[in-house]
Amino acid sequence: MNSYYDLLGVPPHATEMEIRSAYGRDVLRLQESASDKVTQFRAALDAAFATLVDPTKRSAYDEALAAAAQSDSADAADDAGAAFRYARRGGLWFAGGAIVTALTYAFSEGTYFLAWGPLVFGGFQLVRGLLRYLTVPHGARQATHLAVLGGLIAVGILSAGFADRTGPWSTSHSADMEKASALYATVAEAVAAGTAPSRLEWYRLGMTKNFRDAAAIAHEYALLSATSPAAAFEALDNRWKARLDEATALSDRFEAQEGAAP
Repeated sequence: MNSYYDLLGVPPHATEMEIRSAYGRDVLRLQESASDKVTQFRAALDAAFATLVDPTKRSAYDEALAAAAQSDSADAADDAGAAFRYARRGGLWFAGGAIVTALTYAFSEGTYFLAWGPLVFGGFQLVRGLLRYLTVPHGARQATHLAVLGGLIAVGILSAGFADRTGPWSTSHSADMEKASALYATVAEAVAAGTAPSRLEWYRLGMTKNFRDAAAIAHEYALLSATSPAAAFEALDNRWKARLDEATALSDRFEAQEGAAP
């Protein structure tokens, strides 16, 4: 319960008669059963009643309640600000990576540098921060914050979309995927060779498998050509999405266990 008023089920402006009536109703209900929890609830009910029917105690309680509400509001505003700054940093990385990709594509006659690092890192941080921001109380959110984050998302998506080539799969695509496969394999082996506290061994093993899966899928992309059937691309796309879902599940489990994102 948030307050004595909530405990008794009456509004903060309730009259003394309404408080007494609510207290009597609850006491009669409690007499129908007996347990340790009922005894504890009855003690809390008695404390609430004794405070709210005494004008002096009620006045002091209301002042303390107002101060606590003000403090909670300030804490919520701080949480919202921290979540916004976290998401904004990710959004800047994400939008910056997309813009670099788009500019290199625009000025290099159809080839481009895909800024994977900023795009992936920034996009992940942006989504995490935005989800965290949306969990703070509605009153602590600011329209300007949401507008800024929405703008960064729009810039990133539009820029990345501009650099999306719609032509056929080429040998350069395959070469890029082979390089990506090698990078993922290197990371997988580094994680496999590492150590982790026993309580996090499941995470190390899970990420090792995930990076090895990424290396395998990227290698299979590298084997495709312009004549490969659309079904082959779609199958690899689905496997890649499943791998990303597994990585997200591992991250969520880590955060639930450790209280922080990995």
